[in-house]
Amino acid sequence: MRASTRRGLGHVFEEEDRRLVAGPSPRRVRRGLALGAFAATALLWSGCEAKKQTEFVAGVSTQVVVPRDLKSIRLDVSVGGVVQFCRGYKVYDGKVQLPRSLGALPASGKAGENAVTVTVTGFTEDFSEGSGLSVFSDCVSVSPKVGEQGARILRRSRQPYAPDRIVFLPMPLKYSCFDHKDCEAEDKTCKAGRCVDASIDPSRLPDYTDELLNGTGGACFRASECMQGLVPAVVVNANDCTYAVPNSPSSPPVVEGAPPNPFPKGGDGVNVEIVYDGGLNKEILDKDDQEGFTIPDPAKPQQFRLAPGLCDMVKGSIPAANPADPPVDLEHRITGVRVASICQPKTPFQPLCAADQLVAMDVAPEGISGNSNPPSACKPRELKAAKSVLMIITDDTQNHRIFYNGADRAAVGLVLDDPAFTRTQVGLSFYPGGAGTCGGLTPAVPPELAATAQKKIVDKLAERDPESGNAAPLQPLNTPTTMDGALKATYDLLKGPQFAGFNRRAVLLIGNREFGATSCSAQTPLQLVQGAKTDRIDTYVGMFARQESEDLENLPPQPIADQMATAGSPLPALPRAFDARKEKAEGQNAFRRILDDLATCVYDVDTVPENSDVLAYSDPIAVTPPQESVYKITRDANCTTEASAAAANGWGVDASDPAQRRVRVCGQACDNYREILKKAAAYGLQYNQKAIAVPIFSHKAGCAPK
Repeated sequence: MRASTRRGLGHVFEEEDRRLVAGPSPRRVRRGLALGAFAATALLWSGCEAKKQTEFVAGVSTQVVVPRDLKSIRLDVSVGGVVQFCRGYKVYDGKVQLPRSLGALPASGKAGENAVTVTVTGFTEDFSEGSGLSVFSDCVSVSPKVGEQGARILRRSRQPYAPDRIVFLPMPLKYSCFDHKDCEAEDKTCKAGRCVDASIDPSRLPDYTDELLNGTGGACFRASECMQGLVPAVVVNANDCTYAVPNSPSSPPVVEGAPPNPFPKGGDGVNVEIVYDGGLNKEILDKDDQEGFTIPDPAKPQQFRLAPGLCDMVKGSIPAANPADPPVDLEHRITGVRVASICQPKTPFQPLCAADQLVAMDVAPEGISGNSNPPSACKPRELKAAKSVLMIITDDTQNHRIFYNGADRAAVGLVLDDPAFTRTQVGLSFYPGGAGTCGGLTPAVPPELAATAQKKIVDKLAERDPESGNAAPLQPLNTPTTMDGALKATYDLLKGPQFAGFNRRAVLLIGNREFGATSCSAQTPLQLVQGAKTDRIDTYVGMFARQESEDLENLPPQPIADQMATAGSPLPALPRAFDARKEKAEGQNAFRRILDDLATCVYDVDTVPENSDVLAYSDPIAVTPPQESVYKITRDANCTTEASAAAANGWGVDASDPAQRRVRVCGQACDNYREILKKAAAYGLQYNQKAIAVPIFSHKAGCAPK
């Protein structure tokens, strides 16, 4: 016998086959491991074959950035639950050492018996004999656990003994399973962020060839060619993460009146790239039901559905075990789904071609990393928007009937569905509301999270549509507005203890007349707005429609409405007069501006980032290349309050409320982010879908995406 060497990625990496062959008995192997830790005395090498061997060859590969996210791996092999072999290997040692093949063979067995369990654990700690980590120095007694001693990911495969075959066992270390815990049991593994059965039928696995691992064969996946022309996927069904190639026969049509999709028609294939954590990592998916995508309808071959675990990551959370509890946030999040239509789908047994594998790991053609000494644990943190509340109060008299006939109702609904507003509460009240308005106001929809309140608010507005025939008629024409009473009652509501500690509290006043009238108290509406501002309650004012008989193009000015808007909020007055049926987009933009002002660029945090930390987010609508897809925000010490926001440019620690830990994004950095949010909302609107989420993440210095 002679030592054998396999080369991974052409001539870039020297890959050694480490195979536990039939020579040593299990007892001898265990003794060698116990005495020599990872010593090579427990290992025999094979290079010639007198007869066909029996072997499972684990092919370890990844698309994460090396060595930032992966510095070493540990291989464990057990037969029938008894440890036969374990050893650590460096992933980066001046050059990247992946992908690599690691062979394992039980000493004896019968077909279908003696389950062989292969476990690969990935670490962000360097493997070395003197590291002091027991997970490397005592691998027989110490089982790896994600979250301990630098372990970030665990991949396991369990299969019965298969005699007279050299079987290829793909063991991809995918970012979707980084930091996923509770899969340490020998019969479980992580796939797409879910703990699933690790068992595999060997008959479904191919016989080993070098080409299955190192990407030098003609059947490898040519990402540099097949992923050209990546475009954002069209959302078909957000609930189950069904998407389509835009402008393909499988894509849904754009809604009536929406601009056409700007992306050119491509080929007839479908390949999917997902973006994690605001651009930190990217991954080309396989056509695979557990950790990739499927094509649910053969009649629509360019419509695809993400695996359920990946769909969870698109949404960012999963339901709690107790339905009454809030959703459980996930360790990582998918922040972009892009698609190319040049090639047919990549399969699980189709490796990336050698050069493309290097690109996926963000290393040079020579295998050298541009960031060879990153921090030991690059774990991004998703920033959660600070809590805010908005009460909408609107005139429900015949004078304002245009507002209720559809267009603005749709605008409210589509905006409230935006994922950016998941921590914003919204409620609705009507005025005049009858004689009771001056003595208090009962909300038609009490404040609750925007996504929950959306349908209730739209339904209440629809009830007042003059053409609907519903039993909620509008108040008679020219009924006194009692606007001052409605404002006072709403301000009193927002001063309540349930909103203590909220970042922003605000009112959106929608009307078309009598903005200055005093009907209930000595204070005018303008004085009430000014008083609320001193209590840190903002007021936005919009004159959204007037009577149908009036000349909408030549309305007289309403200076008092401008004064109230100027006194009540940092935003100028919203558009005061337009026919909502004809200018739907203007209504949507008005609501968008308000909610952006309230609910974005300020975030609650458990721990304030360090000064050198970088915030980052990805544009899910960017066409890459040539468009910029990742935006980074650095610290600006002048970004401390709402008043300083315009002069600064970057992120800072909010100082407006010492009792709260908050991060603020100021100036052009905030404007840029809001523009991306607007683009993501417009893209969803084209297909009558809600906006695509654009979360912001905090990264340690040296860990931010490029």
